[in-house]
Amino acid sequence: MIHRPLIVAGIVATLLAAQPFSGVAAPILLPGSPMTQLPSGSPAQGKVEEGLKALNADDLPAAEAAFTEAARVDPGLSAAYIGLAEVAARQDKPAQVEYWLQKALSADPKGALTQRIWGRYKFQRGQFGDAETAFKKAVALDPKSADAHLNLAENYLLGLKKPKAAEEAYRAAIALDPGNPQGHLGLGVALAAQGRPDLALAEYEAAVKLAPTDPKFTHALARFYASQGKFDPALAALQRTITMAPDFLAAHIDRGDLYLAKNDLEQAAAAYRAGAKAVKNPAIAYFKLGTVLEGQQRWAEAEQAYLDAVKSDPMMYGAYNNLAFMAAVRKERLDQALVWAKKAVELAPKVTTLQDTLGWVYRARGELGPAAQAIEKAVADNPGKASFRYHLGVVYAEQGKKKEAVAALQKALELDKNFYNAADARKRLQHLSTK
Repeated sequence: MIHRPLIVAGIVATLLAAQPFSGVAAPILLPGSPMTQLPSGSPAQGKVEEGLKALNADDLPAAEAAFTEAARVDPGLSAAYIGLAEVAARQDKPAQVEYWLQKALSADPKGALTQRIWGRYKFQRGQFGDAETAFKKAVALDPKSADAHLNLAENYLLGLKKPKAAEEAYRAAIALDPGNPQGHLGLGVALAAQGRPDLALAEYEAAVKLAPTDPKFTHALARFYASQGKFDPALAALQRTITMAPDFLAAHIDRGDLYLAKNDLEQAAAAYRAGAKAVKNPAIAYFKLGTVLEGQQRWAEAEQAYLDAVKSDPMMYGAYNNLAFMAAVRKERLDQALVWAKKAVELAPKVTTLQDTLGWVYRARGELGPAAQAIEKAVADNPGKASFRYHLGVVYAEQGKKKEAVAALQKALELDKNFYNAADARKRLQHLSTK
């Protein structure tokens, strides 16, 4: 039987917890921002406070009205423009975000908060050099602000990929605020990126100790353990994370992935099932469960898991793809398999694996011409993929194109002599040579 390997998602040491920026329309104001600590007194400042309360209640029209009034009363109050930028961000209006932030900069070019907010915006845009400039200005304007140093450190770590510079900035933040767990976590990531795991572990543990009830820090520690190949401590940390936050999907997924890495398929399946039951959007958990069940050739259960995945997320093309491939391999429900394969391609036309699967479905249906065309497209788009060449060789052989089949199978082995169907490719080559 033609088959494919069970693909296990790797776990890497990545700072996924508490990243403050994620796209142009992400919120600009954060909990604990100095914006929330403005002194009371003037009518304009009162309106800013009113706008912040409306933001917290997710009442955007009221927030916009309050910030607009604050700007009218005091055109030099940068906080009013920052508030309007926040409203625009939540409304997914990036052009207005930049307009209002520019107004804030004009009103208060030497304000540390204004520079920090501008730096956050530039970070969101992927303009990390501009973000660095803004954050450095914020640090120079307010050198005792731990948050300003943290912003600069995160830009070095996550944006500019300069872990040594990030380390220095995190240490500056920690010197100002030793009890900030995010500073210790960031420092741990920066140290790990420099190949200093022992020092990194101490910082991860410090972050967890400082915030023992916050699951994101325990989750980060688990991922660090996993990156060091320490699977059992990682699993223990993940269990603590899930105990604190049963709906923490990433922890369930990581737990399943680690069991897969340990080749414990039953525990992996149980972890994915638990994740699917615990969260509101369980598509990825069902998908991962499907891959485990498929690898065990528990076809009916795998199919149900994939169907549950697309029910939860109709855009999950990988589930449609796997449904189609399973049906093609088993040569069952081939009309439905073609529907699934075409749906996957429709959702993600640039993903070459989907074209390969479409070809394999056509091949199972005995439609060798369309099969060859689809797999040829996959090969053209990804010429270095051995499995695509192998599939093409199989189809060519069934078409009676011996020369082309031999060339494709030989190329597959040349690209990867140990790919998952290498043994079958050699058998087919031997068989073709005797014809």
